[in-house]
Amino acid sequence: MPDVPASTPDPRDPMSIDQDRPIELAAEIERHRYLLRSAAEGYRWRVARQVEYLDPEDRDMRMSHAERLIEALMIDPVRHNNLDLDSYRAVRDGAPIVFDAESRTYVLRLPGRDPLPIRPGMPEHRLGVIARLAGLGLRLEQIQVVALTTAQVVAPNERAVPPSSTPMVQRGTTKPSRRLHARPGGGSSASSELSPYDQNRPVGPLGPCHPWPSADAPAE
Repeated sequence: MPDVPASTPDPRDPMSIDQDRPIELAAEIERHRYLLRSAAEGYRWRVARQVEYLDPEDRDMRMSHAERLIEALMIDPVRHNNLDLDSYRAVRDGAPIVFDAESRTYVLRLPGRDPLPIRPGMPEHRLGVIARLAGLGLRLEQIQVVALTTAQVVAPNERAVPPSSTPMVQRGTTKPSRRLHARPGGGSSASSELSPYDQNRPVGPLGPCHPWPSADAPAE
């Protein structure tokens, strides 16, 4: 029976593996670390100054936490093995990115090439922003804040639609009601506590009303 060629190449075939991919990824990993080196060293120095008077165990724990925060901003060769390097470099180098309504995603348009999708929140976008901010000289704390917010960015078509009308909110309270409660014997609790002088006067929300005397009224 004759051999039928497969529709897709066998990944076990050495000829189907891009030999330049690991080298290119390793080069981008090193460049990413180089861009973040100054910010990482400044962050280590500031943390070390903050914990220099702590106990050794607490100091080691804080420094280990700082190292984990630094590594979270780096390109991991295992987790980011499938990183789209073209998208990452486009964001890192500040290439113009526009929102394409047809594909409903951000795209990079380069002459002579198909539109390159740049999805917000994806590793290519997040790591590219991190590298760009590090190249601009921002502190590591500032880069961390932007990296967290970048992971939550959504496209315009994914934003929440505001309600057409304002909903009515029923507000409750744990305080006793301020309204006048009628007593079983008739009347209200507020009117029964008034003096004989005030019982014939109108009762407002703050108690009996005492109008200002007119100019013709005799002085008491």
